[in-house]
Amino acid sequence: MQTHTPIQFSISTDWQSTFETYLRQDYRRISPMHRNPSEKTVKAACQHVRVFSLWWEAKFKEPFSPEKVTNFDLHAYRHHSLDEARVAPNTWNSRLWALRIFTMWIHATLGESYADLADGVEPKEQQGIRANRYRSLTDQEYGYLVHRLERRTREAVTEFEYHTAVRDQAMVAIMLWGGLRVEEASLVDLSDITINERSGNVRVRNGKGSKERVVPLNLSARRALALWLDVRPPSDSIALFTGKQSERIGIRQMQHIVSDLGAESRIPGLSPHWLRYHFAKMLERADTAIEKIRDLLGHESIETTRRYLRSSFEELQSAVERM
Repeated sequence: MQTHTPIQFSISTDWQSTFETYLRQDYRRISPMHRNPSEKTVKAACQHVRVFSLWWEAKFKEPFSPEKVTNFDLHAYRHHSLDEARVAPNTWNSRLWALRIFTMWIHATLGESYADLADGVEPKEQQGIRANRYRSLTDQEYGYLVHRLERRTREAVTEFEYHTAVRDQAMVAIMLWGGLRVEEASLVDLSDITINERSGNVRVRNGKGSKERVVPLNLSARRALALWLDVRPPSDSIALFTGKQSERIGIRQMQHIVSDLGAESRIPGLSPHWLRYHFAKMLERADTAIEKIRDLLGHESIETTRRYLRSSFEELQSAVERM
């Protein structure tokens, strides 16, 4: 397995040009699962970061420099963007996309002390008829996501890229086709997965209320997990999903992985919650009794399950467009 070694730069006083050069020349070396961005993407990212730098200078009354950025600053900028400037959710999500690339560059440039600059800075969910907390994927979004997952494994150049793509596909699979919460997915061990020729399941040992349940896996999920188990690098870890140094991948990293997949799949704001809700909607479309959906999701109350199954604004819009 290939390991990822941070590329060291020096940040000049002309940091904007240095960042722009990084986007054009070194982005894929630091983030192997991403293509080098197009010229349009480079300009958009640079513009978003420039706007952030101007806000930073106005707030802190001093010249901006990348090494001065803190996690607090990014949270404050989110508050300013959404609560004071009242930008649209899509605008904030675009800003956050650019800032995550920017902070990744700072981390690669200045070292581990800058590793968590964007930690906990969240995208903004769109508001429709009801909050998108219970939002599933539209048919088009589902197709985009599955298409992108498959293409990532085919387009991987190095062994590290391929392993990462296969792992992320399996990770999405147990949430999209198994309905696991992100915290449940992060705690799945190798021994919790059972895959037979015509059946399979995942055992959830740490559901809400410390309840245990066993969730059957469909063919798509079984294939994704079987492939990951086949190529998973040797490790002493019992965790199903591991990252660098074979450590268990945590909730926050899973959220970032899914969010990045959403950006690649043209689904802004994609979160693990959406995958779980889509699992519930697919069961409903298959005429599954609500009591069975409740049990598969691990809900204590059937009223919680009913909230999952209400239509989001995007789903209603999609239905109207199909008329």
